[in-house]
Amino acid sequence: MKGPVSKVCEACNQAFVCGQYGCWCSQVGITERQMDWVEKSFKDCLCPDCLKNVGNGELGPDPICWSK
Repeated sequence: MKGPVSKVCEACNQAFVCGQYGCWCSQVGITERQMDWVEKSFKDCLCPDCLKNVGNGELGPDPICWSK
């Protein structure tokens, strides 16, 4: 895969651009378990807003229950 690709978020149907390797999503802080949840729940990437919502616990599993 080369360069940015236009996609539609499966969680909210918002259009966004995926940068693929070196994408903006690598800068969003989510746990490994949250990433596993995203991979199991969706066929493709989520938009920036939805991925941030996963990271802060508003979408998907609650990250608080995984701490220590």
